[in-house]
Amino acid sequence: MRYLPWFVGFLTLLPGCRQSATDVHEAQQRLTAVPRWYLEEIAMDEVPVLQKGKHLPHISGVRFDVYLDWVQFGPDGSFEGHFKGAESTQRFQWEAYPVQNVIALRDSVTKTGGWNIYPRNVYEDVFEMETRSTLYDPPRVTKVALKYRRQAP
Repeated sequence: MRYLPWFVGFLTLLPGCRQSATDVHEAQQRLTAVPRWYLEEIAMDEVPVLQKGKHLPHISGVRFDVYLDWVQFGPDGSFEGHFKGAESTQRFQWEAYPVQNVIALRDSVTKTGGWNIYPRNVYEDVFEMETRSTLYDPPRVTKVALKYRRQAP
């Protein structure tokens, strides 16, 4: 019985061992260290709408039929992704913004786009990129997050 507090304390601290990146430099190192990241989940306003390639019912009725099923980061700032069902890949550019503590993805041709990766969402085996848009539920702003894992799900 006297070991119970120690055991409960150990179980409480155990999840804390998995640490997110502390800044954009550490996030960059983690993202580029993995040869390829695979899509695990798409969420709208924190609610999963697609998991492991399967659509989940959602009140919005939104379905993602086209999405990046895998991505990879190059140390030169290149970002390559494969859209589900496509024969070729698309190239984008990522850039680190240390002052804002964010890595942003932009279209390499138009230099536009708004996908952000925050260090707090980058772990050794998983990362999340997000954007905010009025496209899905105008005029309300919707957060869309893509969660990628280091191995194929």
